[in-house]
Amino acid sequence: MFWSKNSTFPEKISFLILAVLTAFPVIDYLLRNKLAIPVVSSLWDDLLLLGGLVLVGLRLLIGDPRRKTRLTKPILALTLVGIAYLTLDFTTLSVNIEGFRAIFQFMYVFFLAFYLNDRPENTKTLLSIMVITGTLMALYGIYQYIVKVPMPGNWVDTSENLRTRVFSITTSSNALGSQMAMLIPITLGLLSQAKSWPKRLLWLGAAGAMGACLIFTSSRGAWLALAGAVVAIGIMYDRRILIAGAVVAVVAVVFVPSVRSRITYLFTIEYMFKSSQSGRISRWLDAYDQMRNNPLFGSGLGHYGGAVANRKFGVAYTDNYYLKTLAETGLLGLTLFLWLIYKTLREGYDAMKNLPSPGLKFLAMGMFGGLVAIVLHNTVENIFEIPYLNTYFWLVAGLLAALPYNASVMGGSSDD
Repeated sequence: MFWSKNSTFPEKISFLILAVLTAFPVIDYLLRNKLAIPVVSSLWDDLLLLGGLVLVGLRLLIGDPRRKTRLTKPILALTLVGIAYLTLDFTTLSVNIEGFRAIFQFMYVFFLAFYLNDRPENTKTLLSIMVITGTLMALYGIYQYIVKVPMPGNWVDTSENLRTRVFSITTSSNALGSQMAMLIPITLGLLSQAKSWPKRLLWLGAAGAMGACLIFTSSRGAWLALAGAVVAIGIMYDRRILIAGAVVAVVAVVFVPSVRSRITYLFTIEYMFKSSQSGRISRWLDAYDQMRNNPLFGSGLGHYGGAVANRKFGVAYTDNYYLKTLAETGLLGLTLFLWLIYKTLREGYDAMKNLPSPGLKFLAMGMFGGLVAIVLHNTVENIFEIPYLNTYFWLVAGLLAALPYNASVMGGSSDD
């Protein structure tokens, strides 16, 4: 383990940095809403990332990482283009900088996870912390459902009859749903690694709690993202997963009224009309029209469809991160970003294929499924606008890409 006598001080610090990131939503909630420590509450994640990057730099300069990643070029290329975007309009430089930070900062978490962890057992420990954090948030979400916590009226269409949509300690049911959709496959990966019944029951219970919480978020995008992740894993790894996923989906639609009503409402004329007038479809078309004003470079970082534009200019969220990227950075920026996402998924898939241990393959499969869920959910939400989910995505991507290197160092197996 990381705290063994063989672990060096830098290894211990590296693990602690990654461990804090795995508990990001709870730590951020406590610091911002309960403790409110000046400076620290608002900058703790920036300082943690900076410290981690310093350790990565030292390792690359004076250490022997013995590993390479294909994501270095896409991330650096996208960052350089982003820096160039800062110079397009100096009259809104502060907005440009905020937009730049929102897009590019969290990508560098990948390098922390890829370079600062050398042990497969530590990977499982880090994922366990992430899952336990998600389980606690899920249990609180279930409690909110039981007590019928109040929710904003615009979270549900007036024609729908839902008692509540849970959000736990987040500010969005869709954010919580996306977290659950990402962590459920990872939890099942940890379940496949467990060799004792207490551990199996622990992970099974965690998956069940997060599954119930996912249903109670009433986030159709998160439901469909998880379904898409199951389909992707089934096609690439084992067709039996498709059958199991289909059975669960059918049971949910048939026997859970809220799931059935939310899914079937998508196919009604009423939904299509309202969506095209003032809903997602309308916002998607507006984002496309915004891009047409400047097809190559877009409207500028932080200027349309995201958190910065909403705060600075009152522009509504696009509810599609890729169209938001298209509107702000044009065809050039979107192409580079999609290239990075493709490279990330390809790196994860190749890592999964190259693992020598069957147990680690199942764990990697769960991690890959979590990444796919986030990528898919971004087609109907601005999930990468949420700091902790953006961090989780790049953290899991880095841990997954590093698994083959770690497994080879440990002699090819890390099964419990």
